[in-house]
Amino acid sequence: MWLIDVDAVLRLHNIPGPSPEIAVLNNQDDRNTAYAIVSHRWTDSEVTHKEMARLAKMENEEREKVKQRDGYNKIIKSCELAKGVYKWLWIDTCCIDKRSSAELSEAINSMYRWYLNSQVCYAYLHDVVETTFPKQKNDKFVEFNGWPEWFTRGWTLQELIAPKEVQFFNKDWVAIGNKWSLASTLECITRIPHNILTGSLILKPRPSVAQIMSWAADRKTARVEDRAYSLLGLLGVNMPMVYGEGERAFRRLQLEIIRESDDQSIFAWDPDRRMPRYGCILADEPSYFRDCHDMERVESDQFDDELRKYIRSYNLEHPMVAVHDSDLRRDSQHLGEFVVTNAGIRIQLYLIPYRDPPSTFKAVLACRRGGTLVTIDLASSGSIFWRSFAATQPHEPRAELTLRWIYLGHSQDASETQHRITLDDRHASINGFTRCITYPREQLTHDIVTLSSRTNDLIVVVYANGDGGSSFAVGLGHYFGQGWVHVTCNDRPANDIKEHQLACLDFAKKAYDAMWNAHAAHAGSMPADQDVYRPNTFTKHAHLPQSICAATVVWGRWDKGNFMNVLVDVKQCPGCCVGPHEWMRTSNDYCLGMRRLMETGYSRDLEQKLGRQHVPSGGCHQRIMLGDYGDFHNGRFKRNGNIFQDLHAPDIGLNKIYRPVVSRVLGDENILRHMVDQGGNAVTFQNMDRGTQYLLEGLLLPNNQKLVRLLKALSTQLSDKHLVTTVVHASDFHAVGPVGDWKLRSVSEMHQFCIVASPHTWKKEPASELRREQLKDIRKHFYNLLHIARTEVLEEPAIDTQRMPAIDFFSKLFGLEKLINYVNLFP
Repeated sequence: MWLIDVDAVLRLHNIPGPSPEIAVLNNQDDRNTAYAIVSHRWTDSEVTHKEMARLAKMENEEREKVKQRDGYNKIIKSCELAKGVYKWLWIDTCCIDKRSSAELSEAINSMYRWYLNSQVCYAYLHDVVETTFPKQKNDKFVEFNGWPEWFTRGWTLQELIAPKEVQFFNKDWVAIGNKWSLASTLECITRIPHNILTGSLILKPRPSVAQIMSWAADRKTARVEDRAYSLLGLLGVNMPMVYGEGERAFRRLQLEIIRESDDQSIFAWDPDRRMPRYGCILADEPSYFRDCHDMERVESDQFDDELRKYIRSYNLEHPMVAVHDSDLRRDSQHLGEFVVTNAGIRIQLYLIPYRDPPSTFKAVLACRRGGTLVTIDLASSGSIFWRSFAATQPHEPRAELTLRWIYLGHSQDASETQHRITLDDRHASINGFTRCITYPREQLTHDIVTLSSRTNDLIVVVYANGDGGSSFAVGLGHYFGQGWVHVTCNDRPANDIKEHQLACLDFAKKAYDAMWNAHAAHAGSMPADQDVYRPNTFTKHAHLPQSICAATVVWGRWDKGNFMNVLVDVKQCPGCCVGPHEWMRTSNDYCLGMRRLMETGYSRDLEQKLGRQHVPSGGCHQRIMLGDYGDFHNGRFKRNGNIFQDLHAPDIGLNKIYRPVVSRVLGDENILRHMVDQGGNAVTFQNMDRGTQYLLEGLLLPNNQKLVRLLKALSTQLSDKHLVTTVVHASDFHAVGPVGDWKLRSVSEMHQFCIVASPHTWKKEPASELRREQLKDIRKHFYNLLHIARTEVLEEPAIDTQRMPAIDFFSKLFGLEKLINYVNLFP
């Protein structure tokens, strides 16, 4: 290892001009050399190995520039601390030649040992101004969870644990404590046990792999790969550095640990289900182990007794309940064997089958948390078992516990297909509902939900309105090849915004568990759509408590690319008040680029019409324009007006907000088979039988938030009306000469076709019988309240007879327990 000669650096610091005879860096053996070591937070002004090596040869001007850097000052201050005690000093900024990948790899694999073999470590806390170590969280460190930044960096974890002695210094290099005297505070900050801080990792009992990982859960590094590389020494493994591999480095680290250790806690990440993830048995990053700080490894000689307790606690069936200890030890003798193969990690585990589906299991691991053996959920796919997530679903009573050899998938399955759902919730936002929680995954990418086909999958999205009074959850799931959607409302509205924010996550978890445990029923309730050429969309809704509105979802159908669109809206409930409704068929969706916006009530069959010589303009008797609305019946569209003309903006081509999109015509496969790209936005339709082709150009409404808001604003005025979303113009061509030699004959009249759609927000469902009766009661009781308020001749008993039923009615209807206090203000 390269070490700094303390005396040489201090002497050179005070000598002007070059002094080439002074050797600043020397190569020494860490096992036979006494040296001090530095731990710090890197900045942009550090001194490199190359600069330090030639420091003595620099001219004054160049050396002075180096001296101005903060990194140089750290070297000088560290040397001053070591002077007279230690001849050598190591600091990572200039004692590693990072230009050499071999040297860098050797340094990273040896760094834990270098800190372990040092006599003292100087930990420099650059953001601590006080002369005492902070004893509690401080708002000045709010960006770093209330503590100095040093405690949030990935590399400083081993730099705290490995050295025998760690001395802390503030910004001005004033000593503010050491690891021994601050052990209790350090344990609070890092969750590293006191005995590890004051002792060693090799003490018995040695902390589990999961526990060590948990110490790094909230730490950050400049390079994503360093989150893995900084843990090598702590976990006792070595591996080559491959910068550029990204998150794959952490999975490589786990495989190296499995090759060296039989600690099954490495599979026990996310015990509290904070970030459930399906697929690979290995964690994606250290944060998955955040809740494993109390995870204990169970040794093989203890596992048998722990397993007996587990079987009795959960009322399981297994022959081991009655067998002798010798037989039990024989059955469990291979529990510590891991073999990493290209097919997966071969391991022997105790499995408990879940009630549903039959391919999911609870696996019992040889590790303990809170005095109980830890279990994880697995789902089998062929011969491979993958990490799954079974919510709170119970296993069968008296379920049989079996010991099996299985393969755990540790890499991406190339045969896996992903189902992607595009979530369009713009309509909900117009009504004041915004996406507040996505569970169990923290966020969506470009409004796309990705569901795994390897295991049953589910994601819940929670929406809440601005005042915190209402919320609902939309579940998007996949169950044995069947996608499904469900919507449920929170029946316990919060009293204020703060309470609502705290309750959102709890509601998301409860909704997730409820939907997961009923995923088979939800998948089975999904409507079947047998019409391949004209697939339908379906709608379902749930009534929002204490409201006249309902949360609505519109579901389409998986296309060939495993994509689907789901629309989320909030609209006035037709009066069910008990939701969610069963799925209801709406209409076909052929909206030329507006699939997430409309229900298409009518789509002109272009192939049939283009096969004729004469085509009525749009199937109508009048000229059709984008934005026209009206009635559609029996294939005929009767125009009533135009949404843009009503806004006094007739020339939408000049309006940037509503400017139409020029696009090629899309349609079913029968049309696309005869279309040849002509460049730009036009397409050619070839009729092989008639020798006629048409140049098609489609103009369609823009699919943007402004148009969505406009349609929403017109929903009452234009209820149940249809809208022209696309206008297609076709010019006539004729073929002459050999096949394929097309020649423009003449441009005849422009044939016009249109696509008419019914926007979801314009759909009006008739009020149910229940709603009609409820409206009668509302009118009756409201009249009684007004009549009593305006009448002074009624006796008090008569007032109470009519008033109290009305007050009770409205109190229940709106959830206002104190409504009577306001009614008493009336005479």
